Order: sequence, then C-alpha cells, then structure tokens
Amino acid sequence: MIEALLVVLTKAVEGRDSDFNDWYTNVHTRDALRCRGSIAQQRFRFAREQVQDFPDGFRAQYLALYEVFDAARFAQEHVDNAGTPRMEVEDSIDTSRIDDFHYYPLQFRDKAPRSFQTGSVVLEQFQARPGQAAALRDWYNDVYLPERFRQDGIVTASLLGFDPHGQLMPYPPAHDHVGIWRLGDDGARELWRRSTALGDCPFIERASVAVTCWDVLTPRVTEDDVFHTTAAALAAEERARQRIHTHSRLLTARTARD
Repeated sequence: MIEALLVVLTKAVEGRDSDFNDWYTNVHTRDALRCRGSIAQQRFRFAREQVQDFPDGFRAQYLALYEVFDAARFAQEHVDNAGTPRMEVEDSIDTSRIDDFHYYPLQFRDKAPRSFQTGSVVLEQFQARPGQAAALRDWYNDVYLPERFRQDGIVTASLLGFDPHGQLMPYPPAHDHVGIWRLGDDGARELWRRSTALGDCPFIERASVAVTCWDVLTPRVTEDDVFHTTAAALAAEERARQRIHTHSRLLTARTARD
C-alpha cells in the first residue's frame, strides 16, 4: 500500500543531459529502489508544449515519481547511503535547486484499476492561503477533481498534501499541495489550457499555481524489477557505473595536473 509519493524535480548541469539521464535511469533509480520502503518509480521529461507560460523558464527538466510504502525509512536510507557505493551521486546533476518531497494522498481516482497506466502526466503545484488548507482540500476533492475527472483522456487523478513526516529536505516545499493527473490522451492537456479554476480558487495563493506537462521518459520500474533484474538492465547499470568511475578518475587527474 502506498503511504506517500516522492515527487522529485531535477535538472542536469548544462551540456550534461546524456550523462545525467544515464546516471539517473541506470544507477540512481536502481539504487533508490534497493532502499527499504520503496515500491516503484517512473521518470518524465518536461514536455515541449505546455499549458501555462513560464516567462523565466521552468526550474526543472525532469520529474520522477517514487511510490513509497514507508516514507520515514525510505528517507533515512537515502541519508545513510547517499555518496557511498550504495548510492552514487554523479556531478551531472544541478544541485543548485532540487525539489525532493514526500506528499501524502488525500484522494485518488482511477478509471482503469490495476492497469498501471503509463501515459503522460499533468502536475499541479499550489499553496493554500493561510488557514485555508481544509477548505482547499474540500473544494478540490468535492468540486474540482470530480468535474475534471469525468473528462475524456484522463485515467487517474490524485490530490496529495505535504506533511513534515519522513522528508528528505531540511526545508519545506514552495507548494504544500500537488495534483497529479495521468493521461491516456495527451490532447486532454487542453483542459488545463482552457481553465483558470486553480488560479480563481479563493483558497489558493494565485501566484503559487504552477501547472506543467510531462512526457514519459522511462517505464515504471518496481523494486522487484531491480532485485530480480534482466541481463540487459544489469549490463546497462554496470556500463553506467563504469562511465561514472572513468569520468571521476579523469576529473581527479585533470585537477591534480592543474
């Protein structure tokens, strides 16, 4: 049973996207799913066509969603293992800003149970006005979500809220609620382009609303897929680790020469 969803927004160091994705997909994902408390993970790429304008650009290029059954244990495993051979961290990740927070389910609806639908995602991020969190959740759960969920092209819908329990970061997120919508048809993204419902909601800080679209980058990977892996997946992991170690040795040698 899922206790929480770890929502991770990241970007690569400029010019290092290939290295970053090789490390994240073939090494980091597998290291993380070896941690106790994990269930599954899937990665997404910031879609070319968006439904909201970001004049200064959006802060992330990639989205990872981790299904977690024990958030506190999963977070502690990360703390204990990060930077060790059990969880290698490559320098291709831009560490200037990482959004890495557990959100806890408040509602979930699914038109295709047990299908593990893997379509693209619309991510809603927003902050409740002071003292309005309960009213926001009532409105979203009773009015907004049911109305939108009836539309064609939407397969699952969920509202999740931030709680300090089991967090990795020592600071709170910029948004205390997220809505995650999985689509069966990317055309359903137009529902958000035509809507101002979140921004007009009296319980939400209008300036906090960020609605982004994400294309599938990798299939959903489960803990079982990692512990009972295929030869191809194991070879990809070993190759990626070797590339990281070679790069690290070359960087060390270059630094020593300089």
